[in-house]
Amino acid sequence: MAKSVSLLLFFLDDNRYAIPLTSVERVYPAVEITSCEADLATEFLGFVNVHGELIPVVNARARFGLPNKPVAVTDMMIVALDGDQKLAMMVDRVADVLEYSAEQMIIAESLLYAKTQVNVINLADGMIVIKEMRDYLTETGRQWLERKA
Repeated sequence: MAKSVSLLLFFLDDNRYAIPLTSVERVYPAVEITSCEADLATEFLGFVNVHGELIPVVNARARFGLPNKPVAVTDMMIVALDGDQKLAMMVDRVADVLEYSAEQMIIAESLLYAKTQVNVINLADGMIVIKEMRDYLTETGRQWLERKA
């Protein structure tokens, strides 16, 4: 029997993306972001306060080459774990939870994603890019987080 994996689907503009549901702590309505250091603005939008805990907000739009946009009241915030580190990500909307078998995943090499593997699920209505939270950061962003830990 094929191993089943659950994904949380979300949208940035009209593009569908997914992260493994096992890494998602919770989804919240968007909240105000406190800006961060200017040299990290392409990596992080800033920080959010979630029940007294400051959590870095990853700039997922920049990672996919999408233009920045102000946070809207309809946006959602995904808080997920990358190891021991919590990270937040603002998305336009959260769509659904999708179950798929490991055999449905396609692993593609792509120059568009800075020489990293791209995991994709090909569905009848289109493809979905799957990323772990750490994949939304460049090496510079990961190093900054490690120094802050």
